[in-house]
Amino acid sequence: MKKKVLLIRLDKIGDLICTLCVDQVSFLKDCEVQWVISKGLGFVPDHAEPPRTYLELSKENWQESLRDLRIFLRNYRPDVAVSFQAPWWVSYALWAEKVPVRAGVKSQWHSFLFLNHGLRQRRSLATQHEADYNLDLLLHAFSIEEEVTQEKTPVLKLQAPANFALLEKHHLQPGHYLVVHPGMAGSALNWPTARYIEFIEKAAETTQVVLTGTPADEPWLTKIKEYFKNHSRVLSLQNQLQPAELFTVLKHAKAVIVPSTGVAHIAASLGVPVLGIYSPVRVQHPRRWAARGEKVHIFMPTHQDPDHVDPRCMDEILPDDLLKALSSL
Repeated sequence: MKKKVLLIRLDKIGDLICTLCVDQVSFLKDCEVQWVISKGLGFVPDHAEPPRTYLELSKENWQESLRDLRIFLRNYRPDVAVSFQAPWWVSYALWAEKVPVRAGVKSQWHSFLFLNHGLRQRRSLATQHEADYNLDLLLHAFSIEEEVTQEKTPVLKLQAPANFALLEKHHLQPGHYLVVHPGMAGSALNWPTARYIEFIEKAAETTQVVLTGTPADEPWLTKIKEYFKNHSRVLSLQNQLQPAELFTVLKHAKAVIVPSTGVAHIAASLGVPVLGIYSPVRVQHPRRWAARGEKVHIFMPTHQDPDHVDPRCMDEILPDDLLKALSSL
């Protein structure tokens, strides 16, 4: 009988992409794997290669989610559950439903009380990538010694719908436009708006530029949209794309220019060239949070103490640095 494995990551898009990849390791190939993810992020596992099976839960409405999770656990009856990131009530549900192996990061109080395979990880030191931390936790759950395993952390592959009607609607020619996604959740230092404007202005001299974002990205996009509102080569698609449509627009771009946010991870997993703008702060460092893929280019201020970073240092990244990288693609 196949061993049943439940993998849990109730977090944002980038965090999820850095976690979904680990289920492709060889020692899970004969297991039945299910995921628990944040409500509203089902479009990520739906477009993964291969697609994943998952349960979506809301962290905000935790009482209802706790009930749904316990019902799910009774029906699925996992042999192993790994909580890569989740609130206390998830750990409680695993304990209450008597899941045999309950693994997770040993840090907050509930991990000591409800988990029986906790692993101490100091992720804030950012000594390796988030995906590598996740693989280490999975290895620990299966009592596999890191020193003897030959496993390398897989990279998540995503696929985009073939929606050429969408591209035609917006007059976008595959491979002949750039996507600039300036917005982020504020969890890391970003490029100054003036630098984005300078870059777009130079890039748009020869190439169509598409701006993407959600309502939450408005603080980053307001000035940019206003500056380019009459520019024939700058198109704003903010708030106009469903997730699957965003995948299509990203997939057919010449490159995606983006700070440390979920869109960077999506684009890299789609195989698109990514010009990622990253902070040198230790907990925000690309060593831990860089998008993973064969065509990822990292831009970051140099000569900064990772524990004492001047926020103005992001101005050191020059638009010409990105333009030079673009010319070599």
